Amino acid sequence: MSAVARRVLVVMGLACGVLVAAATPAAAHGIGGTEPTNYETTLTRVDPEVRGLHVEVIDLGERLQLTNDTARDVVVLGYEDEPYLRVGPRGVFENRRSPATYLNRSRVPEERAPAIADAHAPPEWQRVGDGPTVSWHDHRAHYMGTQDPGPVRVDPDRRHVLDRWTVELRHGDRSVLVHGVLAWEPPPSPWPSVAVAVVGAALVVGVSRTRWWRGTLVVALTALVVCACLHAVGHWAASSEDLATKAGESIYSIAGIVLGVVALAWAWRRGVEAAVPFVLVAAVFLLVAGGLADIATLGHSQVPSTLDPVVARLAVALTIGLGVGLAIAAALRLRVVGPPRPPADDGARLSPVRTPVTS
Repeated sequence: MSAVARRVLVVMGLACGVLVAAATPAAAHGIGGTEPTNYETTLTRVDPEVRGLHVEVIDLGERLQLTNDTARDVVVLGYEDEPYLRVGPRGVFENRRSPATYLNRSRVPEERAPAIADAHAPPEWQRVGDGPTVSWHDHRAHYMGTQDPGPVRVDPDRRHVLDRWTVELRHGDRSVLVHGVLAWEPPPSPWPSVAVAVVGAALVVGVSRTRWWRGTLVVALTALVVCACLHAVGHWAASSEDLATKAGESIYSIAGIVLGVVALAWAWRRGVEAAVPFVLVAAVFLLVAGGLADIATLGHSQVPSTLDPVVARLAVALTIGLGVGLAIAAALRLRVVGPPRPPADDGARLSPVRTPVTS
């Protein structure tokens, strides 16, 4: 590969990294905007239990989800005990007159409900979905404050139960109460994760400066791709968003994984030397999209992933450490990749040929 081509690939890698960084919010986020948090929403019981009626907390407490497999409609009551949602054999319906219809459109309501909203008016049902399942933001079940409450500020290293919430359902003529707890779960120290990232980066860079550098780049890139895949799978499984939204919000991580696989395939077919520029580009992509974009995961107790939080934080820390180390190692190796220079004919210059003298 020519020196010009290598420089172009380096510039492309750095430009892609800047592009991903600019498109990614400073705070870590999951699919659908679900952010790591220290507030835990737990459903404790449904009273009474009804066969075919299932309620669960999803998206780290930002949503409740109700599935009604019974033959009768279930109505979710809003904040003023008005009919808000109806779900049953005929699908999902939303009451246009319920204030909750408008207040629940975002995690934190920015405006008051419009004039049409009247909790005391007869319901105006509008069909909004098929099937027996509905999910919604419920401000009774997650923390709404803009700053941590007093007990948390006084003692942030201890678990605090902040509220015991209840959402009422109506199954036919019967009242069904969904009970839960909102609690502060202390965050872990981020320093062990930082140490993992630093050690990982230093190890990759250090070993890459030895005669084992080819194997180091291949092993490090393989581990980086595996960590990115593990992290992405955990994010996808934890999100209630549809497939298109998941794919769209994971596009940079997917691109990084694809580039990593391409770089490994190129190394297999053409040799590690030829794959170094591709390794650099893949490392930058995965570092930013799969590591730095989710760096807040390292300092929060509740993370948007189906993985164990310890495993999720380890995956992010390794992605950052391996990404940094691999990008540096590949960039340094770009200086020495290329066709060997022909040796200078110093001997001929130092020992001129003597012209024989004839008599």
